[in-house]
Amino acid sequence: MGTQSRTVTPPSLRECKVRASILLKDLVSSEPSRATRAAERLRALPAFARLSPGELLARKEEVRRKHALAVIAQEQGHPSWAALKQALGEEGPPQLDTEAFFARNRGAFLNRWFSSYEEALASLRTVGGYLFPFREQFFITDAGFLAALGVDPSDADWARMGFNWVEPKDSAARDRLERKLIALGYAS
Repeated sequence: MGTQSRTVTPPSLRECKVRASILLKDLVSSEPSRATRAAERLRALPAFARLSPGELLARKEEVRRKHALAVIAQEQGHPSWAALKQALGEEGPPQLDTEAFFARNRGAFLNRWFSSYEEALASLRTVGGYLFPFREQFFITDAGFLAALGVDPSDADWARMGFNWVEPKDSAARDRLERKLIALGYAS
């Protein structure tokens, strides 16, 4: 029986950024095994190599997004985040910028904010809304907020993706919505 060669597609720049965010969230997780695994991964960096996982966890407030990005780059076989970006094409397609939502929308909307994805997901499941990432946090908004942005909150793709931008049930639906949001000027 012969061996089959399987080509592995490298992750996109967006996926690498998501992986870095997840690494940071894992580091501050209340689950010891999850946090320890994250600390072990971060020890690949010279800045943290001399620390034990326990010491790194005790100093986790010193870990920044740039560190997580550097770990992801190394795990993808690149010496730095800059090298990974260059390899993947730093000038790739524009991506959704949720910060732009707030720069352009001056209306008074009450969004629900969360420091962990797990809390945001639980709220989405019980109360509903539209879940988005924002820097190292998450927020859930309502249809009125999206309408104020010029976005159709009744677009069927919202339901297809489960109203969850972070972990959509249907990534093609999210991609279609992302193109619409970028066309409205909400791009990085």
